[in-house]
Amino acid sequence: MPKEPKIKQLDPLAERMSKTGMKGGAAKPKLSKEGKAALKQATKDELRFSKEVTRAGRRGDFGSPMMSKAAAKELKTGAKESRLDMDRGSLAIASNFGKNKLTKEMLKGRDEARKYLKKKKVEYRKQAKFFQKRGYNNGGLIKGFPKLAKRGF
Repeated sequence: MPKEPKIKQLDPLAERMSKTGMKGGAAKPKLSKEGKAALKQATKDELRFSKEVTRAGRRGDFGSPMMSKAAAKELKTGAKESRLDMDRGSLAIASNFGKNKLTKEMLKGRDEARKYLKKKKVEYRKQAKFFQKRGYNNGGLIKGFPKLAKRGF
């Protein structure tokens, strides 16, 4: 059994955790290769819509600019998620007619990307709700008062 190199730990909590056998830190789950490919394709398919929504968000069409950006992010991720969901059904029909062969990995990757986007959408929705509670949901550009425009009035 090879000996692990001794690392001097300054934090007493880290030292106790390593004694109990805990190693490493918290990590975000990563998408698989197929999931990344599906996400990239969905982004490519929704590019025009994403640009329009981003532009509207920067303009402040959905309220104050802070609120608008959060709302725009939610709309963009929702569109990508629905694109992946719609594609799943149409691809299954097309594969029955022999146009393209679907593998379990492809379908698994699409589903994984869809779930990832769903989590992101919920995160952006929470962010928008937070701005709404703080009163940043209505507002816009007020001439000479950029701080008020950023926060809402």
